[in-house]
Amino acid sequence: MTKSGVGLLLFALFSAWLCVEVSSNTQPEMHRVTINLPEQGALIAEPLSTLKVALLTDLHIDGGADSLSRLTALMTTVVASKPDVILFGGDYVKNPEDLADLDRHLLSVANLMAQTGGITALAVLGNHENWTAGLKWQVALRDAGVPVLANSVQQIKSLNLCVRGFGDYYSGEFRYVEFPSHCEGGRKLSLTHDPAGAFDARVEGLVLAGHTHCGQISLPFLGPLWVPTDAPKSAHCGLYQDEQRQVYVSAGVGTSVLPFRLNAQAQWDVITLRFFAY
Repeated sequence: MTKSGVGLLLFALFSAWLCVEVSSNTQPEMHRVTINLPEQGALIAEPLSTLKVALLTDLHIDGGADSLSRLTALMTTVVASKPDVILFGGDYVKNPEDLADLDRHLLSVANLMAQTGGITALAVLGNHENWTAGLKWQVALRDAGVPVLANSVQQIKSLNLCVRGFGDYYSGEFRYVEFPSHCEGGRKLSLTHDPAGAFDARVEGLVLAGHTHCGQISLPFLGPLWVPTDAPKSAHCGLYQDEQRQVYVSAGVGTSVLPFRLNAQAQWDVITLRFFAY
């Protein structure tokens, strides 16, 4: 085979691999992870309690019927995993400027997100909501049965859990709030869209986030083309830990700007939290 023939063969093989990789990366997979709380300190042999959290972020639902059908199927799968609580991490809409009727679309998405089979669900908003119709998203989700935490805290007494929701840092909605006194002695975690908010000097404990898509397009040897966050690079994807906080960043379900992923598998997460004592 000539050099040009070898070159064409290699190009064809690379193109085929790229097509398969891009296609498979956009099909969201369930990703399981276990996080110990607190991570530091002398832990007892067995956790005092565990909590199973389903985290769904960056859905980026467009106006097509297929996109809504995929969300319906996704919610069925999430409910079947039997989490204790479902948390939504923002960016539920894709290219809102292209929608003929945003008001109708957000109601449809909110109602599908609320199909939780009776499992408690909470949400925060992402930059896509804040840049278009943030208040309408809050109202639609609340009315559907999924309260939005906008720099606020909600207690779930049945789970002995307080969830603190921070506004999105990327769209300028982050405001620091403390856990109220009635949350002391119980289980606590925080939720936000852009992980940059987790690095406010006052934030401690576990923060769940999305927004980065784990780069969405990550080239071999070079890494992601662009990650839109001020969070440190080590907190762009997966679990980050330091002496003050743990930050888990999900790759998310959908895509933004470009309709594909490369080396950044679409996912939703089943997170088992194991609560220890010092």
